[in-house]
Amino acid sequence: MYYYSENEAYDELREDFIDEFQDQLQERDRGEELKLIAEGTPFEAIMLKGGGELVCPSIPMELVYLNCYVAENNELDEAVTQILGIFDGDEWIPREQFEQIEHVLIYPMNLAEYEDKLVEGNIAYMPYQDMAVTFQFCIERGERSYCGDVTKEHLEKWGIGVEELFEKVRYKDANEIGVGIVNMYDSLTNRYENDKTILFRPADGVPLELKQVYNVYGVNGFGAIFYPKVMELVYDKLGDEMLIVPNDAFGAYVHAQSVGNLSDLYESLTSENIMKEETGEIRHKLSERVFKYDLESRNLIHAVPPKIEKQKLR
Repeated sequence: MYYYSENEAYDELREDFIDEFQDQLQERDRGEELKLIAEGTPFEAIMLKGGGELVCPSIPMELVYLNCYVAENNELDEAVTQILGIFDGDEWIPREQFEQIEHVLIYPMNLAEYEDKLVEGNIAYMPYQDMAVTFQFCIERGERSYCGDVTKEHLEKWGIGVEELFEKVRYKDANEIGVGIVNMYDSLTNRYENDKTILFRPADGVPLELKQVYNVYGVNGFGAIFYPKVMELVYDKLGDEMLIVPNDAFGAYVHAQSVGNLSDLYESLTSENIMKEETGEIRHKLSERVFKYDLESRNLIHAVPPKIEKQKLR
């Protein structure tokens, strides 16, 4: 049984999990090695190295944390044993088939927090506002995911830069990246009506303005926002210019500009980021900026807070 300090639980559990994984690999004595994808970042995942020209499935470290700490479904040794069973029993796919541009997805993270890790790992990335846009190979087969880092060597092999790769890979359909577009009014209303564990409900009900707010995410978290076809779907639902709040590396809140007060959105985002830092969840912090979505250029534009706009006018 492992015990963790609340504010450092993820990092402590991660370290213990890696130790347990290494121990069980040593006991198996098959010459296997642990490989970490996107090592030390929010999208870190576990796989086995040494498959030669074959790639095994990968398991997100966040999923290990949720199962072993948050939900307390498994002890670490049980989780490692189950994961190794998945690696043993599931199909391994050819690396040549896997490492193709058509399988590349966008994975953004906080630039200041993770740039050193990306440089150290030779990971291909593109600074974008205060974020780092990284890339992973990703194939979904049934319940399994196969993921791998896109490195600078891959760019050299393809003869392209990160900006060109970004433009090549971001025009996928929403269903290709597992997009969810969830209306917050409907979601909260349904939860209050059906979740019997919620004792206290808003006296005035769910705020009507939440009908103009959507939670948007993909298998690559907030990365779904960078795909124009996804944002076209969101725009069709809102029928208004969009304000995007990067509340988490794993998703975004998209507000209709007509109901989104920019000052309030910044205040909320700042509070959430501070809370993430104080509770050991800093990996979920993505950006300190709220964005507008430019439908013409299909890019995110910094939505400058009102106070900054006033300073610029002086």
